[in-house]
Amino acid sequence: MEHYKILKRGLAGLAALLVAFSLASCKKAPAAPQRIPAVPKLRVLFVGNSLTFVNDLPALTAGLAKARNSKMEYEMYAPGGYTLAQHSADAALLGKINEGNWNYVVLQEQSQIPAFPWAETQVFPFARKLSQTIRDANPGVKVAFYMTMARKNGDAQNGKYFPEVGTYAGMQKKLNEAYTRMALENQGVLVPVGEVWEKVREQDPALDLYGDEVHPNQAGTYLAACVFYAVLFADSPVGLPHPPQIGDYAAETIQKLAYEATKPAKPAL
Repeated sequence: MEHYKILKRGLAGLAALLVAFSLASCKKAPAAPQRIPAVPKLRVLFVGNSLTFVNDLPALTAGLAKARNSKMEYEMYAPGGYTLAQHSADAALLGKINEGNWNYVVLQEQSQIPAFPWAETQVFPFARKLSQTIRDANPGVKVAFYMTMARKNGDAQNGKYFPEVGTYAGMQKKLNEAYTRMALENQGVLVPVGEVWEKVREQDPALDLYGDEVHPNQAGTYLAACVFYAVLFADSPVGLPHPPQIGDYAAETIQKLAYEATKPAKPAL
């Protein structure tokens, strides 16, 4: 089962060193389009569970920012399997929120329950509660919702009762709808990792993004980091370095689809 990790600070520690080494030895993808100037420094609090801490998503995102001469200071509060309901009553997390001065606080729900009917009582009210708590303590903060990926082959066990979640496509559709709703209802920012994940699976089926049925492998975490970088820094991830075990074509596919999913829509003429 998932292990427990909390309150990871900055780029300190072994994981950050490994990320720095990985990015330093990365290959370069094709040159990026003209970029929007990045914010010099962001402070980001990541709140979630193993879908956030596996492969150290925050550190990898910070590494991508560093490659563009931007800085992301972060902390991570991600006990294994935690739900937003549990987070909303967790004194340690509330203390971190109340420290204030966060530019973004990222909320990530447990991997399954946003796709179920009981999300009405077990997800959306706690997304609202946390969003309000975050804003009360952090004037000007942006609350971001990390749209997660569906299980690799869907949720077969619960698919017996809710057929739509029994397949990857059906479960991803429900997750996309739930996270989009959370972002809209709470005037938040959507980080559409799940949408990009689905597009990569469609465009390059041979590219495996999973470490197991639920969690990302390094390519999957790199995908999530590219989407987070694009949203948090309003900049295209095209041309960013990538770990050497991710091929150039795969990295370019991930970067381009992340950019397409997050770039501002053109105004109607």
